[in-house]
Amino acid sequence: MSDITPDQVIAQIDEWRNATVRCEVLGGGITNHNFLITVDGEAGRPGVGKFVLRIPGDGTDTFIDREREHRNHVAAAAAGVTPPVLHLIQPGYCSIVPFITGETMHPETIAGHPDRLRLIVEAVRTYHDRALFDNEIRVFDMIRDYTRMAVEAGAPRPEQTEWMLSVGRRIEQVMQRDEPAAVACHNDLLSENFILTPEGRMWVIDWEYGGMTDPYFDLGDFCVEHPLTADEEKFVLTAYCGGMDEHRYARMMLHKLVADLWWSIWAMIQCRVSTIDFDFYEYGTNRIARFCDNAAHTDFEAWLDEV
Repeated sequence: MSDITPDQVIAQIDEWRNATVRCEVLGGGITNHNFLITVDGEAGRPGVGKFVLRIPGDGTDTFIDREREHRNHVAAAAAGVTPPVLHLIQPGYCSIVPFITGETMHPETIAGHPDRLRLIVEAVRTYHDRALFDNEIRVFDMIRDYTRMAVEAGAPRPEQTEWMLSVGRRIEQVMQRDEPAAVACHNDLLSENFILTPEGRMWVIDWEYGGMTDPYFDLGDFCVEHPLTADEEKFVLTAYCGGMDEHRYARMMLHKLVADLWWSIWAMIQCRVSTIDFDFYEYGTNRIARFCDNAAHTDFEAWLDEV
């Protein structure tokens, strides 16, 4: 765990001095340490309420520029899709945001729930349209960078890696056709990064991997993270585009493979650099297996032709 403790961060918040502050661990993260902070006092007074404190995990600076993440978070908050950063504590880029009262999503609470799928697509479309990030992510360049980092770190290299990279190169070549304009993307749309409030508002959290890139990468990454049916995947695309668009659908489906390629290599690097108690190797091999299944899909070649 990071050398920074919650007590050290709490001590730096002027509004919380002389207040009753309680701290408890929040689960769910695999790269950071999250805590629920409860500050007692008269409702409406500054600093009173519930908050989330996030302390970045050791080794995360291998992948994440925390200053850039902060700027992107601010831009996404201005777009209205994520809670604002109330405090950014140095050193270590520890952040404090309001606690959202709501249901953290899981794959099984999204798949099979068209109303929730629609809310998610609307939220994604909102930050794609309204936010502007100051960094660009070229996904295939990122994969090449991660591949180099994996070699330098002595990370595990599963036997499928070279073949997967060759498939990725085929996808990269066709993706140059009719490439959409880059927009502000989240790029890590796990179900746990969505919170649904009782009022029916869908929030998006954790902007560590955000950047300007292909919007259909965001959609493909979301789809691959959830056990959606083929009809649900088409629903995502049509809700986003306002109607069915076959070549955008093909782009989204191919980006499902790109996302698993990216995150499988990421996971192997984490095997060497992370101190989080999590089985990154199993996480990565599960993504490899899913990549292989999607590459064997009967429509894979048609997606390459159509994109």
